[in-house]
Amino acid sequence: MPYIQFPAAFRSVLEQVDQERIDLPVYRKLGVAIVRGALPVELVTSWMDAWRRYRESVLAGGRLVDPFNPVVLQEPVDEALAAIHRHPRLLDVIEQVYPDVSLYVQRFVIKDAASRAPVFLHQDYCYDLGMPEKTSIFLPLGPMSPANGGLRFYPGTHRLGYLGDAGELDESVLEPGWPVVAPTLQPGDLALMHECTWHASAPHQSGPDRVVLQMTFQPADDPSSGEVLRGRAADRVAFGEVGRDAFFKRSRSSRLRELQAALDRVDASRAPPPG
Repeated sequence: MPYIQFPAAFRSVLEQVDQERIDLPVYRKLGVAIVRGALPVELVTSWMDAWRRYRESVLAGGRLVDPFNPVVLQEPVDEALAAIHRHPRLLDVIEQVYPDVSLYVQRFVIKDAASRAPVFLHQDYCYDLGMPEKTSIFLPLGPMSPANGGLRFYPGTHRLGYLGDAGELDESVLEPGWPVVAPTLQPGDLALMHECTWHASAPHQSGPDRVVLQMTFQPADDPSSGEVLRGRAADRVAFGEVGRDAFFKRSRSSRLRELQAALDRVDASRAPPPG
């Protein structure tokens, strides 16, 4: 089967993906960057303490688990955790990528007793609204490594853009030996990822629970942006309160729901009568 070749120009900068600062041309080329010691350890430790208090008070009896995406925390968090994306030190980082910046989404992605399995290879853009120019910052609240379910990034794949559908991607379309960035991160380290970069996560095999805060930032003039965190939003046409389904009279998603409803009616008609 034909496969996509990894460009030689990408290979020449691979060793620069992991540094103590963002090399913006390298990030633009690879769609991933590892930034060591980007935040003071004492600052991240304070967020880790806030997470521990939240876990002990709110999640002591377990958490709600979405079977389709079990790693994502469903419960709302308190202000100390909800406002992390606003911290000036984090905005100083993302401002290097987008001088005019807003948040698209902030969420916790967790590998704990309820979600030890791997997460399949995918890209985020097909699940999101707005433009594809978004960058996720992954902030580990504790160690993250391949052993405890760490993230795996496929550099350069963001250049393929939107792939026309959503779901598990087939790694075999990539050239054999396509490089994978699977970092071990400590508190204070960050990983940056372009919205279209293919990524996955390993199963949790050993070590502490993997707790990572994902903050997806974007240019402030993106129509899905809310509050401007740095800079300004010029001439923005905004979605406002219009939801995803409001844009379509019919879509692949609505047809799937219709088909499922039809199957449910067939199953109900075949069920034996009660008693």
